[in-house]
Amino acid sequence: MNFIINSIGGIFYILFYSLFKRHNIGHKIELTFHEIVRTGIESIGIVTIASILCGLIAVFIIDQRLGSYIPEFYITEAISKSVIIELGALGASIALVGRVGTRITAEIATMKVNEEIDALETMAIDPYDYLVYPKMMASLVSYPIMVVFSELLIIFGAMLFLVYIKGFGLKTFLFGIREHFRMLEFIQSLIKGAVFGLMSTSISCYFGITASKGAKGVGEATTNAVVYSVVMIFLFDYIIIRIFSLWL
Repeated sequence: MNFIINSIGGIFYILFYSLFKRHNIGHKIELTFHEIVRTGIESIGIVTIASILCGLIAVFIIDQRLGSYIPEFYITEAISKSVIIELGALGASIALVGRVGTRITAEIATMKVNEEIDALETMAIDPYDYLVYPKMMASLVSYPIMVVFSELLIIFGAMLFLVYIKGFGLKTFLFGIREHFRMLEFIQSLIKGAVFGLMSTSISCYFGITASKGAKGVGEATTNAVVYSVVMIFLFDYIIIRIFSLWL
């Protein structure tokens, strides 16, 4: 229990330190851009595969359970709502945790084991400022973009199934998606992406910085980062949904 409490405290310390401490961003622009490329562009492949498959699975289940009872128009409504409110943000974020979060934890943990972080401190370089801040800013930018990308691909996967396998009309599908689009729901998905990105990156950085010595320590840090990230994503997903339920 003490480990969990200490970990949560450390995670939020890193989060608020990165967001609210005054940073000299001039020399970190290149580092941040490099992290954006690694977080976003290099993750396009896994997000694409996961999103299209997610769309195919979701629409198959919806069509199998409800296709005989409701018109095509309402099937597209169910797809539109589920994708924009939930599937896009959750699917993209969990895929990014598996690829980006583990990389961040392993990199920083290896630096900790090799005493590279101690070397930074010896040179009067703040490791939080140098290592954590660019990754946090990159996640703040990349995660919402990847959420939107994921939503488009999930809808594309659903369209492939309904139009080319079930024989739905393409115009009916596109009209249903457009008709049930709500800007506030879309904003909700962007906020989820930003929050999930900040939380998962904070968690990954924390467990990397606090990793114990040796290969076992790196492995344990990576495992803890993934577990905590997934739990926090679902927790904040629920919190954000409850907040937006006041207006939706």
